[in-house]
Amino acid sequence: MCGIVGGMSVDPLPFLDDPSRLNRAIDTLAHRGPDDRGVHVLADRRAFLGHRRLSIIDLGGGHQPISNETGDIRLCYNGEIYNYRELQPLVTQRGHRLATSTDGEPALHLYEDDPAGFQSHLAGMFALAVLDEQRNELSLTRDRLGIKPLVYYFDGRTILFASEIKAILALLPKVPAINASALRQYLRWKYVPWPLTIYENIFKLPPAHTLTVRQGGGHLTLETRPYWQLNYGAPSITNEAAAIDELDALLRDAVKSHLASDVEVGALLSGGVDSSLVVALASTVSNQRIKTFSVGFDEAGFDQLPFARTLATRYNTEHVEEIVRLDPMETVARLARQFDEPFADSSALACLRVCEVASKRVKVVLTGDGGDETFAGYNRYQEIVDAHAAPSAIERFTARAVIASSSALFSPEAKYLRRFRAKLLTHAEQHRVHQYLCSDWLCDRILMPRYAQSSRPDEFDGLRRMADEKSWRPLQAAQYVDVSTYLPEDILMKVDRTSMACSLECRVPLLDHRVTEFSARLSDELKIRGGVRKYLLKKVAERYVPHELLYRPKMGFRIPIRRWFKRDLLEQTSRLLVDGALMQQGILNPVGVQWMLSAQRRPWIDFGSQLWALLMMEQWARVNR
Repeated sequence: MCGIVGGMSVDPLPFLDDPSRLNRAIDTLAHRGPDDRGVHVLADRRAFLGHRRLSIIDLGGGHQPISNETGDIRLCYNGEIYNYRELQPLVTQRGHRLATSTDGEPALHLYEDDPAGFQSHLAGMFALAVLDEQRNELSLTRDRLGIKPLVYYFDGRTILFASEIKAILALLPKVPAINASALRQYLRWKYVPWPLTIYENIFKLPPAHTLTVRQGGGHLTLETRPYWQLNYGAPSITNEAAAIDELDALLRDAVKSHLASDVEVGALLSGGVDSSLVVALASTVSNQRIKTFSVGFDEAGFDQLPFARTLATRYNTEHVEEIVRLDPMETVARLARQFDEPFADSSALACLRVCEVASKRVKVVLTGDGGDETFAGYNRYQEIVDAHAAPSAIERFTARAVIASSSALFSPEAKYLRRFRAKLLTHAEQHRVHQYLCSDWLCDRILMPRYAQSSRPDEFDGLRRMADEKSWRPLQAAQYVDVSTYLPEDILMKVDRTSMACSLECRVPLLDHRVTEFSARLSDELKIRGGVRKYLLKKVAERYVPHELLYRPKMGFRIPIRRWFKRDLLEQTSRLLVDGALMQQGILNPVGVQWMLSAQRRPWIDFGSQLWALLMMEQWARVNR
């Protein structure tokens, strides 16, 4: 794992005259790559590449940027290309000479042969930058599922890119203005969805896209194009026995490829279905004893250590577990610095703690992330399947009556009301509302008018329309939207930022693109059957994982937000928000925020998740503005 930064401009870049300034920008990414650093600057100072390295493969020879044989094309990258051993003979047969044994160099030579299509050969998680002096071009590519991040700044004459926003900010003369639409979308989804970031003129490259920057005629031209897309409309796989065998083979191969490393690889083990299956497969295909890492919390009902211990015992892993205390106020400022923009998934606290535990002993771990989105593990998918038949007139009447009679006591965010509101919505509306953190009603109440009225269509709507145009079934459409938005922008962003804060590489074998392509072809009945979600994945897991771990109630990596905001955290947050940075900058409406804080003191009201979002936004404003 690494951190990359670079850029191209019509004009000579002024900061390239100051090596200390460029070095500071590169070193903002030192946590992503503490082992090595590299830089390449063109003679005319109109383009450059910078790199920080976490050495995983070819420990001594993997210095970046990597150059081709003639020295006019260079590559730097973040991530891992798992099929590099298969690609090495392919490029040598084409006449290229490999100078290293790294996983990234074959990608450089594949680009030389086919700049437009080289990405299709790569299997892995990566953010790639290729500076091509022959063509006077810069090519940026993000992996298929968006496992690795890539952001860029563009003002018409200059483009700057990086693994994290902080490296770009270090090169700009001043911090860009807040993007009002992004701020509102953050409160809606609890993250800022691509292509936006919280800043004007800074954008996220979408997953499975390449951005080509061409310099010529005194200006830069940008072309963004997709190179891969999941197809949920392909013929469905319906034969259960054959599907179990095929998925088993795919998963074993994916886990084996993700174990490729010149350093020891461990695994994060929560005791849930996905991480348990990944650890079981890793123990099966590896000839080494696997190190596993688990954390427990000192909150009743939030500890899964006994389940993790059961799996670790079965496979004789070298198991490490720790009981950790989650102090939100102690950790929240660190998370705000690490994420560079507001991010309200509270499970980031737990993810950070388990990564801290693992990073003391290994540099690479496997995780079980991606299984819920890929194989339909969330409650919302079950609700979509259950709602396939239109509700009866009595059910609709009951829903309207409950909503009308309860609106004085509960806000639109109340989960109690969401269940009834779903009876009155289409599948698309139900899927969208289920994931709302803050409704439009609440956003209008807690934001000042400039931000409350700022709105633009988000990617959820566009993706959903495309799925509807293709006549995909409701479950297929919901999964496609989640894999395209929630997965990269919430789940994978959380894993990347918290692991990289500890200089730890997390690999996600359940998101091998061949596995996701297979899952997209599964019939609904092989994803959810008889109330069992992730049906086919669990059938495969039955070969490896004890039954009691597979069919227990889903817990997730949960944090006791509701309890915290019914105790001391409410008063601590209140003190921070009143006259805080968000109030001073005219972002939050004092009247609306005071109403929310007062409502939270009522036993039947729970704004815990929404207040957590405001707390994270306040800490971000204090750290980054």
